[in-house]
Amino acid sequence: MAKHPRTDWEKTVSELRKSPKAKQTDTPTNLSLDLDTLMPESGRVEDVANVSSLRLAEPDTLPQSAETPEGQPLRDFQSTLTNTPQERENTSNLLHFWERIPRYNCGDIQGVNNSTDVKQMGIVNYSFEDNGERYTLEMTPAQVRVETDGVQQTVFCYPDSTDELVELALIKIALDNGDILPPADISQKSAKGHSPLPSYGVHFTINQLMQQLKQWGRGRSHGALMQSLDVLNKCNLSVKSTSKGGINARGAILPELVSFEQNGFDAHDRNGFWTARFHPIISLGIHAGLYQQYNVFRVTQIKTHVGHAIIKMVILNGRNISEQTPYSLSLSYLQEATGLLNYKSPYHARRKFREHVKRLEAEGLLSKIEFIEKRRGKRVVDIEARMFASSSLVRDMKASHKRANILQQRRQVRASIEKTNG
Repeated sequence: MAKHPRTDWEKTVSELRKSPKAKQTDTPTNLSLDLDTLMPESGRVEDVANVSSLRLAEPDTLPQSAETPEGQPLRDFQSTLTNTPQERENTSNLLHFWERIPRYNCGDIQGVNNSTDVKQMGIVNYSFEDNGERYTLEMTPAQVRVETDGVQQTVFCYPDSTDELVELALIKIALDNGDILPPADISQKSAKGHSPLPSYGVHFTINQLMQQLKQWGRGRSHGALMQSLDVLNKCNLSVKSTSKGGINARGAILPELVSFEQNGFDAHDRNGFWTARFHPIISLGIHAGLYQQYNVFRVTQIKTHVGHAIIKMVILNGRNISEQTPYSLSLSYLQEATGLLNYKSPYHARRKFREHVKRLEAEGLLSKIEFIEKRRGKRVVDIEARMFASSSLVRDMKASHKRANILQQRRQVRASIEKTNG
């Protein structure tokens, strides 16, 4: 069997496994830039982002951690290629590998969303693919307390579309209030010859979450947000490569959730300060630049869970999509990659697939769609949607590609400085 090339995730993990000594002798790749024009006068890595040709829109106030040499990946993550504050307000990051994990589809995979009976809410095991590499997802349901008609009861549940919106809002807020967090266990040390992975998180208030979702037209009550945070903190997600020497990352979707009780604040105060630590896969994505700029406002206007999954795949996988060049997505691939639309009736699945794709056109994300039926004899066995981008989506994709190129140049210049100073 042919061996697939390593994914970006695998390459990054491989780099982190190198010893510091080996890393110093490595030659940075793709250093074909005019370094004389890109090198900051100070010669410091933390000043690379201030070079005029590499400058991007940033938060009004940078976190202190983002202004340190170690905080440059966070500063890159918080930078956007936008022209106005309004454009930046609508912009966020999709994390490449993280978004390909069908972590919010476990209810569809299992055929049940929540239950008071733990026997119905087992640990989910599901296989998916990323760039030719096979992975196994394992999701442990959360056990939370909910109140219905004044009566409290314990419910077991998988994270759902509301929890996904809350995560999107937290990542969006991290563009202004993201931070490098100290290790949970200060006695923890990296293994010999291994580079420690920075841990990233976000500072926020419940009111910020409520306002963010309201701006997207997806408002949720205070109680619903508190329950979502509880679910995200209690659902354990493990992802493992099936190949030898692959990755194994595990932890709650939000491994830590802390509220700061000071000046009379309690956990129910909407303006009280919280800090959430991101899953290790998100932290690695931020550290290694494995993310892509996109218009989060337009994406969150897609109200259906399936439509939301489809447009994310278009943005992440359809890098060359345009008004003339389509991105093709088959129903069978969507079903395998996400676990969605796996109805008993193939006809019903195909009909729903058409409906969800057409809604993207109605929302102005696509200019046109061509559906192609794949047949075996007279029987339809699959359907493919050839989706052409709208002019607005093309502009968003071009900005995303240009910003990615600038961030890559930043990393190359920093690598050159570190090599010189090493």
